[in-house]
Amino acid sequence: MKSKRLFQVFVLFTLLISSLGGSQPAFAGAHTIPQQDPIIINRNLNIWDATFIGFVSAGIHEKWSLELTEPHNFEVKASTVAGDLVPLLILLDSNSVELARGTGSLITSRPAGSYYVQVQPESGGGFYFLTLRDVASTLPSVSTVVNPTSLTVGEVAVVTVNLNNVPAEGYTSAEFTCTYNASLIDVGTPVVTNLFGPDPAVAISTPQAGSFIVAIAGSNGNKAVTSGVAFTFSVTGLQAGQTAIECTVRVSQGNNVLTALPSTGASLTVTGTGPTSTFTPPPAESPTPTTTLAPGVTPTATLTTDPAGSPTATFTSLPAESPTPTLTFTPVESPTPSFTPLPTFTSTPIESPTPIPSPTPLPNGTLTGQAIASKPVTVSLYDAGNTLVTSVTANPDGTFSLTAPAGTYTVVATASGFLNAQGSAVLNPGSTTTKPNVTLLAGDIDNNNVIDQFDALTIGINYNSASPAAADLNNDGVINVLDLELLAQNYRETGPIVWG
Repeated sequence: MKSKRLFQVFVLFTLLISSLGGSQPAFAGAHTIPQQDPIIINRNLNIWDATFIGFVSAGIHEKWSLELTEPHNFEVKASTVAGDLVPLLILLDSNSVELARGTGSLITSRPAGSYYVQVQPESGGGFYFLTLRDVASTLPSVSTVVNPTSLTVGEVAVVTVNLNNVPAEGYTSAEFTCTYNASLIDVGTPVVTNLFGPDPAVAISTPQAGSFIVAIAGSNGNKAVTSGVAFTFSVTGLQAGQTAIECTVRVSQGNNVLTALPSTGASLTVTGTGPTSTFTPPPAESPTPTTTLAPGVTPTATLTTDPAGSPTATFTSLPAESPTPTLTFTPVESPTPSFTPLPTFTSTPIESPTPIPSPTPLPNGTLTGQAIASKPVTVSLYDAGNTLVTSVTANPDGTFSLTAPAGTYTVVATASGFLNAQGSAVLNPGSTTTKPNVTLLAGDIDNNNVIDQFDALTIGINYNSASPAAADLNNDGVINVLDLELLAQNYRETGPIVWG
């Protein structure tokens, strides 16, 4: 009975405080109340599975500090106990940059570090209970593990990058961005596993300023459908210090959209010092003596040896050569030419042949169809001698129409970075011939009629740039894993495609 009475007093006190917090002083006339920034009250949230009580309103927000000494998958939940509060939870990093938010509750996976959970009203105001609990990780994420975690200069450790909690629908491609301190460690070439199926398409960028990218796409319809190791790479200690190693990831499910997943990094300690190199300067060469000769003098050299055993060259001047004699020529008169007149010929006119009338040309024929690609398509007609007769750029939807004299042709559809489609077409005079629809295959970036690792290499070398345009397969202005994903769908295909 006594506890019930205490609860009633608590509720009355809560309602009183809530009403006071929500009231505003009255002002006469048309004056407006200036908008005030809410007061931020700092609280501490470092006890797991405990319940805290707080109060927020339009003018009061609460900011709970949270220190994680190791990676956690956790839930923060706010339950209203008095008032009309609808609580909004915002997770912030140590610089108060927003990482995630949720209404009433927030489930997230985060590495070790300093965070804040800010509670504010989405609407209303009042008292709330706040709980923090560790939950089993069910969110997709990426984790970086280094083994061993400590080494000396010159030793090697292995870094493993894992995809965790991969959903049942899987991922068609993933773009990993790995960062480290390049002054402390050197990285080896990444080795990709079969997490995305056998023979995946891979693009790896060259490490620059302590960062490199590994893009992986399942080939020919394969995808990552289970959790596991995506790739590994080695690191070698260069000098003493401690470096973070973390690989973040953006994944695609084949919808041309990249989604970032939470990531957990690792730390590597390098101890000791590297070997000190000693520089020995090469011996200085003795200067070569220079001898100046008078004009017209040809030197001869005699090699002798001085008492110390060093060779000495002695030069002797030879007398100047005799001057070259001058020849005198006496001109001889040329004989006067004589000319014999040519005989005179009389021409007989030749009758012109009777002109043969030209045949009346047949009407042109028309060829239509649809050639589909994610980039502009050009359709061309070639005659029997493989000479270009005419060409046209297809409409954005791939439809086209062109005309040419009646006859049999080879028709070719091309697009930058795609395998060509090729077939035959017979154009009849005054009528329209329609080709079946054809879809060009993306990935032939080097235009050699095969989609292979060299095309993927071009994507890796030019990652996150816009050139060469042939590598931007989805035509969105940037070369990245989405282009690799299109290439992977047609990995190892050869062309030209038969256009029926």
